[in-house]
Amino acid sequence: MNEFINPRIKGESFRYDGGGRAACYLIHGFTGSTYELDDCGKFLASNGITAAADILPGHGTSPEDCNTKTREDWTDTVVSGYAALAQEFEDVFVAGFSMGTSLGIHLASRFDLPGLILYSPVIFKFKSWTAHLSHATKWFKDYQPKAKVYAKDMPRPFFGYTVYPLSAASEVLKLTKSAKHLLQSVSCPAVIMHSKSDTTAPYINGPRVYEAIGSTDKQFVPFEKSSHMLTCDCEKEEVWDASLQFMRQHSRFLKDEIPVPE
Repeated sequence: MNEFINPRIKGESFRYDGGGRAACYLIHGFTGSTYELDDCGKFLASNGITAAADILPGHGTSPEDCNTKTREDWTDTVVSGYAALAQEFEDVFVAGFSMGTSLGIHLASRFDLPGLILYSPVIFKFKSWTAHLSHATKWFKDYQPKAKVYAKDMPRPFFGYTVYPLSAASEVLKLTKSAKHLLQSVSCPAVIMHSKSDTTAPYINGPRVYEAIGSTDKQFVPFEKSSHMLTCDCEKEEVWDASLQFMRQHSRFLKDEIPVPE
């Protein structure tokens, strides 16, 4: 299965200690890995926020392995991961990317979060037909090659598996449907970030999630140039900084530990 794996992938979880009293639990996307959040985690830790991310079951291994996993495997992992971090820190934010936004919504509906960050949500509309038809196509083939979409003036980084495992994609569809129903029950502060140049999750997802989420304290931050990989692309520093400022604004501790610039 090595031909289905891109070098931009990690097979393990990470934790970067920030030395303060606040933490952030980060959740990567479908067919990706903690690689796509690694630099963001290091940035948060350098600013006093402990950052941790678990590798989701079936990720960082092989598409074949991914096809054996279910949405319950993924939700169980993030519930355990978040709960463990919450035993150490009083303020634990959640930041999810792509499919990780659905898992983040699940956590926000279950736990009392100080804040929720959603990067490039795929809740209402998928760019590709792969997910929509995966309930049927998974019976006929195991994988669907990913479409590589590049802007002429901006190469797009390619991450994780080079194919979509279709049985797992069917589970993503179920997870997304449940997240959509949970959106209204989310009450914690939330910030949604999305790029108008996203080639995987249509931009309309961002504003629709912003409108549907139950939080009264909510923000929507648009970006112009980045691809779907918002935390790794050309505007990544602005994405990281917006995340940091959101956490500084909503943490009970960061305001005392780290001066907020005027």
